[in-house]
Amino acid sequence: MLDARVASSIVDQVIALTVINTAARSFLGNVDVVAPVGLQLTAPGFEGQTLKNFLDWAGVNGELPAAASGWPTIEVGEPPQTRAGGIRAWADGWTYGIGAHDGGQATFFAPACVAAAGLAVSEAFSVLRRDNAYAGRRTLSLSLWKPELTGDVAEAQGPELALLPSVWLMGLGHLGQAYAWTMGFMKPTANADVILQDIDVVTRSTPSTSVLSNEADHGRQKTRVAAAWLEARGFTTHLVERRFDGAQRVASSEPQRALFGVDNAAARRVLENAGFAHVIDAGLGSGFKDFRAMRIRTFPGPSSAALLWASQPASNGAEHAAAYRHLLAAGADPCGVTTLATRSVGAPFVGCVAAGHAIAALLRHALSKSPYPVIDLSLRDPHHADVVTP
Repeated sequence: MLDARVASSIVDQVIALTVINTAARSFLGNVDVVAPVGLQLTAPGFEGQTLKNFLDWAGVNGELPAAASGWPTIEVGEPPQTRAGGIRAWADGWTYGIGAHDGGQATFFAPACVAAAGLAVSEAFSVLRRDNAYAGRRTLSLSLWKPELTGDVAEAQGPELALLPSVWLMGLGHLGQAYAWTMGFMKPTANADVILQDIDVVTRSTPSTSVLSNEADHGRQKTRVAAAWLEARGFTTHLVERRFDGAQRVASSEPQRALFGVDNAAARRVLENAGFAHVIDAGLGSGFKDFRAMRIRTFPGPSSAALLWASQPASNGAEHAAAYRHLLAAGADPCGVTTLATRSVGAPFVGCVAAGHAIAALLRHALSKSPYPVIDLSLRDPHHADVVTP
């Protein structure tokens, strides 16, 4: 549910677009959007488009089953009051959350807006999955600047202006496309380059977990999909369509910072050997019990990548219930799949929250702030993040 303020608020529009994008994928298109008639978008990259254009692209079908009357509502903007069962998503600068928030005029910071949307959809998912008694009833306030802080406190805010530096995106599946989606709302530094590396193509299952892909992209290289998205928003991109391995080295003229979204122990093991000055690696849970868990690591750090991923963990077949199998067999990211009412569904909202934290970590480093070596967070209980402070 979008109120009239959304028409004039970039903060609310980015939250709303991300909510719609991730919810439509997670709930198989069964999303009902209530918004001002003929809403025109002003969010970066969507200027001049209508909300209706975006809904068509996102695959919102508008034909909900009768049971939808009892489904949770996500509210964006400034409703007169939060409805019973309503989940209000908000972002202000480097802070984000759900529930009541009296922050006045919000400061736009895209990673927080994307994380807020992901958190709200996760909360709605929990309500329908009935796996958390507090879901849909709690107020949460989190910080990308200092993730160990909860609550709306001054120390949780970072600087107002944070431009995106040159960066290497490694892997363009669930996480990598969440990175690119978030970056598309941001301003790059002058002459910034983005290098996109992946070897995979979009399959039939990719759109369920990856926020830039839809059915029309079937068979396209994931690098090309991400490049088209970013270039339409003013970024300069370069493509590397080979597997990342121990032989790869970064040239001095190429981006020295990297965002890893590769769920592969062999690639992660050698990520410190390529010559990057700074690497942010995000890992997500892979089973129905921990699919909302995320761990953001910074390298170099107190532990080496070679030791952390010295061996590939054995897969636990019990984690993948029968409803997973057809999506996994079709090539879906294991970290982006879970079940709802015995149906296999994507959970791209988890990647969006992780992307917000990972990109914020990258910007902290660009602003010459000490990085957080490890951030552990679960969307089931976001108030209890386990953070290794600088």
